[in-house]
Amino acid sequence: MQFVDVNIVLIFYKSSVTMCSVIEEGAVVFETLNQVEPLELKCRKCLIEDGNVVLQKKYVYCKTCFVPMVTHKFRATLGKSKLVNRGERVLVCVSGSLSSVSLLHMIWTGLQQSTYKRLTFDPVVLYIDESVLHNYPHDQEDKIKELFEKYGLTYHIVKFAAAVYSDNCLNEERYIDQYNDKLKNIFNSLSDLTLKEDMLMKLRKYAITKLAELLKCTRIMTAENEHKLSIRLLSNVALGRGSQTSLDIGLAVNNKNNDKTSLVTIRPMRNLSAKEISYYALFNNLDDFMHSNFLTATSEDESIQKTTERFVNDLQVDFPSTVSTIFRTGEKISEKTSAISYCLLCQGIMDVNMSPSSAMEATKYSKYVSLMGVKALELSLKDVKNEEANQKNCTGCKCKKQDLKEEIIEGLCYACTHIIQNLESLDDLPKDILSKEKERLQFKMMEEQIKDFLL
Repeated sequence: MQFVDVNIVLIFYKSSVTMCSVIEEGAVVFETLNQVEPLELKCRKCLIEDGNVVLQKKYVYCKTCFVPMVTHKFRATLGKSKLVNRGERVLVCVSGSLSSVSLLHMIWTGLQQSTYKRLTFDPVVLYIDESVLHNYPHDQEDKIKELFEKYGLTYHIVKFAAAVYSDNCLNEERYIDQYNDKLKNIFNSLSDLTLKEDMLMKLRKYAITKLAELLKCTRIMTAENEHKLSIRLLSNVALGRGSQTSLDIGLAVNNKNNDKTSLVTIRPMRNLSAKEISYYALFNNLDDFMHSNFLTATSEDESIQKTTERFVNDLQVDFPSTVSTIFRTGEKISEKTSAISYCLLCQGIMDVNMSPSSAMEATKYSKYVSLMGVKALELSLKDVKNEEANQKNCTGCKCKKQDLKEEIIEGLCYACTHIIQNLESLDDLPKDILSKEKERLQFKMMEEQIKDFLL
């Protein structure tokens, strides 16, 4: 048994902040750490006024300096990118959350400033009413309308089901009940909360893109902040959307193959933390509105998104740089190469020409083994696919059974495949998705007919 000098032990107990370490000879050495310096109470920017906000447990700002600092981050994000031209119509998406209300206030403030600092684009505010899926207060739409009229900007309030299914969704009232039933059928057939939330995000994106084209807007502004994008990054990687990282958290996402005249989604709040936005709303007396989803008031272990959110939030409490580290790392690993193929449902980049040793191919092979049993173990992955195709052939002829779900799955990414597989019927999907699939099948059939004549 080894004994430690009593004097060293007394020194250890008397010291309030100490650290234990073992040197190469095995002796235990106790050293006193430097005391943590008390937090400065003065603002780090003006050094005059007392601090009102503490960021990352060490940066202190007063109210007078904090609001211009947050506004500058927002303006700098737009200014550096140079993605919005003078007089351009920009669709500003407001969901009622604190981040979206703050975005609206920043844009309105920028329009009121002097000529030198004034924002020069033409904003069109959009609110998509999702009350058909969630229990919102009856007067919420009136409150949203009152807020928009207060700012004096052009605005549109559209029902979610109408935006998904109707060609004239800005003035659709006749078939709204029918559209609501179709939308409810999609989410009622999905029992998994992870798939429900994922499908909600994809349909919301589809509706916003559709409305932007109807309103003749060339830019879309959304209010995702740094915290929300970090959670989305990790959860989407877990869902199998790793190839779509640049689309999930990028500053500017082009929706049409990098065409300069196409629709671009911009995230000007991505460099602001959730705490910064909360204090900005507090100092400007901004109120948020109920913005629930399928994960609201649910257990933390019922979905991938909720588990990821808890993981990030727990780390953020003790390590204030967690969110920014995840976010910056995601920017470095995101691929910005041109895509070969896009998913029919989410319009995300699809993984094509993958090596046999990839995780995607391994997952497919595991699925075939589960369906075909020992027979699949004796075949290669290519032979397994051919065997599965032969099983779909009709008896006595060479035609294939018409399975629309299987045909659509061929044009989907890995994550969207799980969503479609769990749907009871494809009739409730937006007709644009089905028409694109029919067009893809026609090109595929034409290619098979003329492939023998190609050089």
